[in-house]
This record gives sequence, C-alpha cells and structure tokens, in this order.
Amino acid sequence: MITNLSGADINSYLAVTGWVRQPEEWRGAAVWVREGDHEVFVPGTDDFADGPRRVREILALLARLEGRSREEIASDIGAPMADVQWYRSPIFPADGQLGLGDAAEAFKSAQTAITAAARAVLAPGRPVFAGAPPREVRELLARVRVGPIVPSTDVLTIRVPLERDEADDIPLARRTLILLQRAMVLLRDAVAQVRDTHDMGVFDGIVRDGVSADLCDALAKMAGSDPGSRMEAGFRWARAVPSEVPARTVVFDPDTKAVLSRAAHRFRRLHSESASVTGRIVMLGDDGDRDRFRVQVRGALVTGADEADKLIWVRLPGEAAYDLAVTAHRSGTLVRAEGTLHNVNGRRELAATHFDPLPDDRSEETT
Repeated sequence: MITNLSGADINSYLAVTGWVRQPEEWRGAAVWVREGDHEVFVPGTDDFADGPRRVREILALLARLEGRSREEIASDIGAPMADVQWYRSPIFPADGQLGLGDAAEAFKSAQTAITAAARAVLAPGRPVFAGAPPREVRELLARVRVGPIVPSTDVLTIRVPLERDEADDIPLARRTLILLQRAMVLLRDAVAQVRDTHDMGVFDGIVRDGVSADLCDALAKMAGSDPGSRMEAGFRWARAVPSEVPARTVVFDPDTKAVLSRAAHRFRRLHSESASVTGRIVMLGDDGDRDRFRVQVRGALVTGADEADKLIWVRLPGEAAYDLAVTAHRSGTLVRAEGTLHNVNGRRELAATHFDPLPDDRSEETT
C-alpha cells in the first residue's frame, strides 16, 4: 500500500489538502507547492523504476507536515471513494498495543455505532432498535474496513467505501456518516446540558435526529473506563465524492461514559412498551429530510390487555410501507401497525415494525 499508489491518486489527494499545482512541469512530473516552502514532484507515469522511492519520499514529507503516519496518509490516498471515521479514546494506547478485551470492545462499538446510524437513516425516530439489521445495513457493514493499525498512534480508523452505482443520489454510506456526525454533536451538547441541569429529558428531544440507546451504548463503551479522559470522534469525506456538509471532529468531555450509559438505560426503560393500532389514516407526514414516513391513525390502540380509541402518530418502517399508507389513506382502507410505543417530544408515538392495509372485506365490516 505504501509504494503502489498511482500518480493520479496522489495528485487528487494533494489537490484537496491545500497544495497548489504549478502550471509548469519538471521532466514530465507535476509540481505542487504548499505555503511557498514545500514542493512535491509527482511522476507523470507510474512506470518509472524509481517510482516506489519517490512515493516514499512524498509520504514522508506529507507525514511530517500533517502530523500523521505514512500508513494513514497512504490509505487515504489509495481510497478516494471512501469516507473516513476515526476515534481517539483512552482504550487506544499511544504505542498501538491494545489489550484483547479493549480491541474487541472498540471494534464492536464502532460497528454498533455505524449500524445504529444506518438503521436511523432507514427508520428514523426510534430510540431502540430490535432484531437483525435490514439487508441494506448488512451490506454496508460488509464493505466497512478498519485501519491501518499504526503502533505510533492512538487512533482507530474506520473506512466506509461509497457505492459507485448511486452516482445520482447520496449513498447510504454517506447518509449514515452524516447522521452519525450530527448525532454525536447533539449527544456532546446533551451531555454538557445534563451536567448543568441534571435533566435527562434533554435526550428525548434528539431521538428524531438519529440518537438511540444503541448509539449511546456504543459511544459509552468506546469512551473507556477512565472517567477523567476525553474521547474524540472525527469524520473526513471521500475526496472523489464531495459533500456540502462540513467534516468535523467531535470532542467528548471527561465522564461522558456515565451520562451516555444513563441515557441508553432511559431509552430502554421508557421506550419499550409493545403496542398495535388498527384504524384509518387521517394524516400523512413526510418532510423529505429527517422526519420521514409518519402517519396519524385514529383507531383501536392495544397495549397489553388494554384497548382504547386513540389518535396516534405512527412512524413507519420505511418508504415501501409509506407508499402503502398513501394508497390506504386515499381509499380509506383500514390499516394495522405493530411496534413499540415511545415518548417523543412529550407525546406518545408508535414506532412500527410491521404495517399492513387490511383486506377490503375486513374494512367493510368495521365502519
């Protein structure tokens, strides 16, 4: 990986990291300058006999200027179609030698965080995710890569390749990391607010933005056991697929672990009541952004042994269910939704795991 980088990839990396390409060439090589004091010569062809040596020289200079390892920079250069997420945590010692338990915890937590974010993209507004992830999420996780693991750094790097067949839309991988970045910012701010007010209710209002018990648990475990240490999480977008959302680093203050663990417990304790509703849709809700695929149903709400006539918002499991809901609303067809009741912004909402219009004969019988 260190020496088999193409000149095209090196040129594209320099172009987005503050280097300026000069109009002239030197013996066929592209000439790049930075801050007037540093020059880089990128061979015009990858077939030079001394190409590997020149690549090593370029990486050595970039590593010195960026304060990162050559391995990390080489990985970035060689993956123009991959978004990057990274963590700096007390469980990653500076010598890169992780304990077996810490390594397993870190990798599992990173996987859980991405899984929770991807599921929140596909099914927004759920404080808890139950069951196996949907196929799209499993396929995304199968493409995620870790590393490189560099002994001289205390950073865990996660690389998330973007799908090449979604050029006309934002790939799920990018939407996942954008949501994850925003959710981390909101969690950082919520933790700070809880320290000032001791009011855990602040977490309830950010469920719609992708915050869940799953994500809180993952970040709490990633933060490690030392209550006096900070954790950082950073994001970089694939240079071949620019984003209008600025990449950023989110810094979590010491003792974040305890508050996030309490938030995860709160979500699971307050948002786990199984329920179903059978009735007719009276309103559709889809803002095309984060608050998607909701319908308001008037009908029989069943929770345990109790049944009552209610008007309740139902958050559907995805776009296909919402399409069915639109048709049912137009025709006045009876529908049934099953899932769990949640407290969202002070009101009860049913997060549906199953949603179906009922047969016409059943609709005619129930009027």
